[in-house]
Parts: sequence; structure tokens; C-alpha cells
Amino acid sequence: MKKLIFLFAVLILLPFMMKAQKVELTPFGGYVFGGTMYGNNGDVYINDNAQYGGMLSFAVSHSMDIDLIYNRSDTKAEVSYFSPYNDISFVEIPLSINYMHVGFTKNFRVNPTVSPFIGFNLGACDFAPKSDYSDQWFFSMGFNAGAKVYFSKRIGIRLAAQGYVPVQGTAFTMFVGTGGSGGSVGVYSTLFQFGFTGGLIFRLGPIY
Repeated sequence: MKKLIFLFAVLILLPFMMKAQKVELTPFGGYVFGGTMYGNNGDVYINDNAQYGGMLSFAVSHSMDIDLIYNRSDTKAEVSYFSPYNDISFVEIPLSINYMHVGFTKNFRVNPTVSPFIGFNLGACDFAPKSDYSDQWFFSMGFNAGAKVYFSKRIGIRLAAQGYVPVQGTAFTMFVGTGGSGGSVGVYSTLFQFGFTGGLIFRLGPIY
């Protein structure tokens, strides 16, 4: 369902993308800090780790871009939960966190070389365990702020601080245990993921 909503949002924005005179492709990498998702019967702590991804930006005006964003981090979830015997148990689950967003960027062009910006985006987030657990999907939103610095008409760098939030109110359960015992953690999204990224900007299309 979340994938279909993401594709529907892209289709709505498609006319604006087709009218764009300038396109920027930006692969990026960076670091994201850890955070905790609090829930019933236990908590899930997401470790901080490296992040990477890319974005495609379509200039719909001199100061406004429409963005398609993919952001991924490969990390571990530390799950603490109460077992059926009311003992606190712990398990570590490797997983990837994938954000697929559509948004906009407002550029404040100081001069042809430097362009500070702020942005907001919405989409879907996939928590994908690298073991026998099922993927969990969230609606999610994000923001970013930073600056673009252009070395030439075609090449630049993009430096940004960002935050992602899997939307509060979507619950999921992680079941852990071996043999005949186990436990589960029902979690609402209380996670805020803050981090930094840097990437190379490649300008495509006509340059005026």
C-alpha cells in the first residue's frame, strides 16, 4: 500500500517534472544518529550508523525544486522486552532502514555559486530485518537544510542536516525468542532520526 501511495505521489508530480528546465542528480553519503522507539512490553533502540542514497531534483522555478529521495542505512535494532516470565530479555537484529520520499526544496540563491536551502518531504519507510523477521512499513516525513556550492555550471556539492520521522500512530510487533518461549514488543513510532549528508551535484539538461 505504501509503495502504491509513493507511486501515486510521483504521478501527481510528473507534470511538474516534465516542465522542469534543470535537473540535478545527487548521490550522497553521511551519518545518522541512533534513537529509541518506545512501546508496550519493551523498547527498540536503533544504532547510529552510516547512511547513503541519492536524490533527483527537478527545478520547477528559479527557487523551487521537486525532489525524489532514497535514503538507506544498514544498522542494528537492539530489542529489549519482557519475556512470558516477566524477565527482561534482549536480542539484536541487523536491519536496513529505507526512506522513499517525494518533497520540495526552497533555494535561496545568494549568488551563482552558493545556494542555501530548506526542504520538506513525505513518503514511506521500510524497516527491513536481515533475518527471519518481516518488513515493517511506516508513513514517514522528513526535512533538511543546508547549502549547495557549485564549482562549475555542471558540478557542485550539497551539504545538509536532515531529520526523518516514521509517523506516530502506526504500530508494529517484533517477536523474538527461541524454542518454546518468546516475547513481543508492540511499538508506536517515537523515533526521530537526525543526521548529516554530503553529496556531489551533477547538473543535467540545459544550462543558462
